[in-house]
Amino acid sequence: MDDAIGRGALRCDCSDVKAGIRHVTLGGEADLASADQLRSDLTRLLAPSRVSCLALDLTALRHLDCAALAALLAVRETASARGQRVVITAAVGTPARLLTLSAVGELFDYPPHPAAPAQPTASPSPGASNGRRPSGRRPYESQRCTSSASA
Repeated sequence: MDDAIGRGALRCDCSDVKAGIRHVTLGGEADLASADQLRSDLTRLLAPSRVSCLALDLTALRHLDCAALAALLAVRETASARGQRVVITAAVGTPARLLTLSAVGELFDYPPHPAAPAQPTASPSPGASNGRRPSGRRPYESQRCTSSASA
């Protein structure tokens, strides 16, 4: 399914690229004027029960305010009640700053974390350190959308 939804300054393009995962690219401005539209459009895109995850790409979004962020949280809550997930795969500029500073991004598995690096073949000497602290986070793939069969 390829679909485009948009009225005014907010644009929502979606495609089903993998079974159960609907990829949505938001563009334009998501603010108080478009928050209800955002909530309605994304909730509609979750409607088919075969959609297990809505993966949002916010890189084309120029602006995201608190009203639109609240709309995203409402969509996440609706999805969760249905056994679905909403994740943010990418964001830049103002949307990325708002997600990071508010810590709300963590609820959407944002920012995505790269896969764990390969383990070295040789063991480091006892007491040796690479200067990094363990993050305690799972590798990137395990935090993202997975089909309901493998979840």
